[in-house]
Parts: sequence; structure tokens; C-alpha cells
Amino acid sequence: MLRLPIAIAAIAALWFSPLAAHDTASDRATLERDVRILADDDMEGREAGTRGYAAAAGYVAGRYASIGLEPGGDDGTYFQTLTLRTVRDARPPKLTLTIDGEDVQAEAYVDFYGGGTVLHEEGEVEAELVFVGYGLQLPEYDRDDFAGVDLKGKIAVRAFGAPSYLNNEELAHLRSTIADRVSAQGAIGMILVWTPKLDQLIAFDMAAQRASTTSVMTWERPTGEAYSSAPNLEVRTSLSPSLSRRLMDSSQFTYDALVAAEQTPGAQMPSFAMNAKARITYTNAIERFADNNVIGMLPGTDPGLADQYVVLTGHLDHIGMQDAEEEGDDNTFNGAMDNASGIAALLEVARMMKHNPPRRPLLFVALAAEEVGLLGSAFHANYPGLPDGASLTVNVNLDMPILTYRFEDVNAFGAERSNIYPYVEAAVEEMGLALTPDPNPEQGLFVRSDQYSYIQTGVPAIYLKTGTNGAGAEGQAAFLARHYHQPSDEAHLVDWEQLGRFTDVNYLIARNVANMDARPAWLPGDFFGEMFDGPVAEAVAETESAARE
Repeated sequence: MLRLPIAIAAIAALWFSPLAAHDTASDRATLERDVRILADDDMEGREAGTRGYAAAAGYVAGRYASIGLEPGGDDGTYFQTLTLRTVRDARPPKLTLTIDGEDVQAEAYVDFYGGGTVLHEEGEVEAELVFVGYGLQLPEYDRDDFAGVDLKGKIAVRAFGAPSYLNNEELAHLRSTIADRVSAQGAIGMILVWTPKLDQLIAFDMAAQRASTTSVMTWERPTGEAYSSAPNLEVRTSLSPSLSRRLMDSSQFTYDALVAAEQTPGAQMPSFAMNAKARITYTNAIERFADNNVIGMLPGTDPGLADQYVVLTGHLDHIGMQDAEEEGDDNTFNGAMDNASGIAALLEVARMMKHNPPRRPLLFVALAAEEVGLLGSAFHANYPGLPDGASLTVNVNLDMPILTYRFEDVNAFGAERSNIYPYVEAAVEEMGLALTPDPNPEQGLFVRSDQYSYIQTGVPAIYLKTGTNGAGAEGQAAFLARHYHQPSDEAHLVDWEQLGRFTDVNYLIARNVANMDARPAWLPGDFFGEMFDGPVAEAVAETESAARE
């Protein structure tokens, strides 16, 4: 268990003391100090499972203690320990397709990539193939790609994508969860056919080369089982465009017909047994290591709401140290904006809340392993460690606010999906800012950061970022082009006044939501609320004036 940083935590507690109770604005100097410490070279880029991350976790624990938060982790500490599992190919997987009675031997990383999933060390799966298109179930559009086919014990063959008429956030969710749906139908494997539409996003050769050298990660349940959202799937494989064509051309729905269907708005495709089968053999190399979420708790003031926790989150990890292109080049990815700034804001909001606690209890969670797949948040969302009868009611997440310009607006991704919207809007207006919609909906950001883990357990959530009004579009584009996931993401880029303003609006949002009369809940009919069986708001006619009370 990564408890070594407790010495650092004790030192940090001596450095900081809470400011006066009447001080309700964020302290810019404290914010700057937190960012500079977390983004210092000594933290080695805070990669999951490393000494640098452990030092950063210890620092955050010390700050929680200095603020006066109660420990919310394991065994009376601030640390919630989770075990992460890293899986890679121990040797190249093997694939044999039986097409029209002929065995076709495929070459790993040339004709296909992918073998076993995170669940097992080695194995062999042989089964019949069933084509399921995009693997969608959309009753509101009268679409069920699993109708008329039996996937139990079979390998599903699918395409990548979704109809163009879907909302971008919903589309991103559906694309990323096809394995879950296929597994729920009883499939034991899944094969992706590679079409030109997918090749425009990433070339197959590049994807295959990456797969030959990289690993995938998941987290383990307290019982030691690897977590998978698709527990029936033992194998997952992607075929090259040429092998995809050969497989599809042996069926009633040819490769060219599939490509043509993808160009239409509805992308309708038949589902059918393919009269073909596959044999996939794999050997995984599995490694395990411990990591920590860092959790502080602040009790609420209303005993009647003591079981309704508001969880404020930001990810503490970044991508560590990597080989430099030339000797002497900076090889430390400090992650000042991504996401030391978010953690600094989280800590300062905790200090401000401590002086003026809201009605509901608050959890402040510095999350592990976001950069490798939202793993720390997934573990915490499933195992929040709350008292019996208590639950998480809403998540407010911060991830890489871009703070190089004076922002005029903020985006609160997902706020409009639940009854918290009037309270979020009131907080933003109190700061003299505009609340603007997602400027890049095609990117599906709502399902690409830690709030998505909480959404998947039914909890309403928002993801707060600086907006693109005024100098925002240019400022964000410049940061993303030059500094995102680069060694140059260092503290000197941060405009400390803007970090202070961003922290203040986050504080007001958290305060308003934590003081709501009604339980935070999804709006009736919301896609994510229905998908994950979350609570539904009974009354949705709350006004701005009610939100400000």
C-alpha cells in the first residue's frame, strides 16, 4: 500500500494554515504554491504507480490535514488504495479465420492485432462469427442490431461508429460501450472490421504498431478480480482493411455494402450468422501495482441530508517521464495545467468550504490513474467507502482548465441533463460570467474525463472548463497545439488570477449544489439517466431565483 508519502503529508501540514473565516475568495498565492509544488520536476510527472505520484498524493493528504478535512480513505487515512492491473501481449497472438471452409492464417500486427482481454493470462477461443453492425439498441429509433441473432458463445463481428443523427455525447458513449452490449448478449469474443471511415481516424498500420508495444490497464475489485465492463468477452481482435474485406465478401453483406451503408445517416446494416468462424490464441503478461486516490471529507450542516454526499474531483496523475528526442531535452511531463491546476482549485475550494460548510457533506477526491483510462475514478465510483445508507448524489469534476487568458465564460458539460442546472447557472452569473454550451460537441468530452465513471453508476455529474468566448478560442487552440501532454506544460504558463477566478466559480457551483433542497437528479427522459438507472427529478421547474436563495 502506497502509504510512504505520509511524512511529506506531515511536512505539508506545517507549511499551510487556514485563512481567516471571513475570507471567502480564493487565495491566489496558495493556488500558485500548490501548482508549483505539484508540477515541480521532483514530482517526476506524477505517473500512476510511481514514486512521483506517491509524493504528490502525500502532499495532497498533508494539505487536507492542514485544512481540517476528515480522512475519507482506508483505515482512518486519506488514502484509498486500489490495485491496478497492466496487461500486454507476452507473445504475438494467433488468429485463424475459417472462411468458406478454408483456414486463413493471419499474421499478428500485420493482418490483425489484439488477443486476450484483461481477464485471463492465457487461453484459446474458437467460435462461430455473427455480424452485428454497430451493435446498437435504440428503441427510440426503432433499432436493435441484436434482433434475430444469437450471440451466446459466439464471436461478434462489428463495425466502428454510430448513426450521424445521434447527439455527440450519446454517440461517444455508444461507440465506447459496444463491448458491454455484446458481452451482455452472451458473446465470448469480438472482432472489429476496419473500414475507410475508421481509417480516417487512425490508420490500421499505426494502430497495430501501437498494440504491439503498449499495454492496457484495469483495476481489481477488493476480491482480486479484474474489472471489466464486458465480463463475457475473453478475446477482442481488429482486422486489417484487406482481411476485413475478405471476411465480409464471403457473407451476404459485402465489404463495399458495409462501406456504402456507413455513408448514410442511418447506417442501417443487417445482422446475421456469417457461416464463418475464428480461433484466437493468446498469452498475456500481467503485472499488478498499488496506487492511491486521496480523499478528504467535510461534514454537512443539515442532519436530514447527511446521507447525500457531493463529490468534488480532479485527477492528480499525469504521464510521467519519457525518453527525450535528443540527449539533454526536457523529458519530464510536469502537467501544470493538466491537472495540477485542477487539484490546486480542489484544495482551495476545500479550504473555503471548511469556513462555511454547506448542508450536504462533501468529498474531495484527488484521483489516480485518469490518464490510463479513468481507473481511479472508476474504483471510487464503485467503492466510495461511505457509511451504510449513504450515497454519492452528484459529481463536480475539474480537468485541465486552460488558464492562459482572461476567460469570459465557462462550459459545464452535463449540467443541462439534471436538476442542478439552475444552481450552476446562478453561480456562474454571480461571477459575472456566461454559461455557454459545449463548443466542440464532436469530441464527446462529457464521456472522456473522470465524471464519466460516476455517470456510469447513475450519479449526475458536470465537468467544468474555461470557455472559448473572447480570447478563449485562440488561447485554447494554442495550448492544445503546443503544450498538451508535452514537457512544456509547466507552471509558468498559468495565469494565477485566472486560476483564482476559476476556483471561485467552482466554489460557488459546489456551494449551490450542496445546498439544494431537492436531491440532485437526472431530468426525466435523459439519455444517461435512463441508461444507468439514476435518480430522476420529480420537479424540474426550479428557477434562477430559487437557485439563489
